Amino acid sequence: MSHELHEPSFYGTTTERWEEPSRQEFDDSRVAAVDDHYLLSASGFPPDSFEDLALPVVDEDGQLNRNALAAAAYGPGSVETLDVSEGVVEETRDLVHDLLTENFDSLPQTMSRGEQREEMLAWLEERREDRHEVEQKLHTDDEARELEADEQLDEHQEERPEKGR
Repeated sequence: MSHELHEPSFYGTTTERWEEPSRQEFDDSRVAAVDDHYLLSASGFPPDSFEDLALPVVDEDGQLNRNALAAAAYGPGSVETLDVSEGVVEETRDLVHDLLTENFDSLPQTMSRGEQREEMLAWLEERREDRHEVEQKLHTDDEARELEADEQLDEHQEERPEKGR
């Protein structure tokens, strides 16, 4: 399947947490009203349907999202997971790098594309590790609360027979 790449339109930038939008999240469900939020379309621009769109990088408020760009280039749902040619993968990553360096301070413009890629991969890995640490802490906290509740229950049960004597 041949996808067409295009540069999205946006009115500002953000570094907020990114979650891929669904069709319902956009105020206007006409595909022509939201296609500018995406990098790729299976049927060209304007696309034939919402389902033809891939790799959203602009939120419903028109803000280009740095985290969405990183995800589009190297995340779990990145361009390389799509059924596209290697040329489209490279062109998409080039556009992502250009958008990042032109609109965000997170990747200095003096870095080569290879260095930018390594920096972005390290940043994504760091976020995964941070998330893993938080999940581990929550799991440990839950276990501690369960243990404490069990100890309180045991103490309460031990007190009862003594009171009955």
